[in-house]
Amino acid sequence: MLEPAPPSTPSLRAAGMRQTPQREGILRVLKDSDRPLTVEEIWERMPERRSGLPTVYRNLERFVHEGWAESIMGPDQVMRFVRCDSRHHHHHLQCERCGRTTEVDACGLDASLTELEKLSGFRITRHQLMLFGLCGACRAEKDR
Repeated sequence: MLEPAPPSTPSLRAAGMRQTPQREGILRVLKDSDRPLTVEEIWERMPERRSGLPTVYRNLERFVHEGWAESIMGPDQVMRFVRCDSRHHHHHLQCERCGRTTEVDACGLDASLTELEKLSGFRITRHQLMLFGLCGACRAEKDR
């Protein structure tokens, strides 16, 4: 069974970054959302919008690099960002109805990827898997 990933708190200073209200605001917005957000949605939800969209983009890029966030391509081909609690390899489940996203601390693809490497001659360095379905709340609502 897939288990939700344990929460963790990123340390801006430990990553060599200054602790600014803008960075803290971006991280807080991501943490408070259970759905992936566009850069514009993140900016609109920031308590103090003293920074422009380019600053939000740059910080999100760094947060993805640090493993604190992940970029997810939406069905409308718009890039969205979701907060990641685990710093190691993981995947996400997303509800097709409400958009709620859950991080899962499981993969299970190692054997398949090893076989794929043998068949293709590729050395697989990373992968990203997005799983879609209906969350418990939407399933219960649909069953009513």
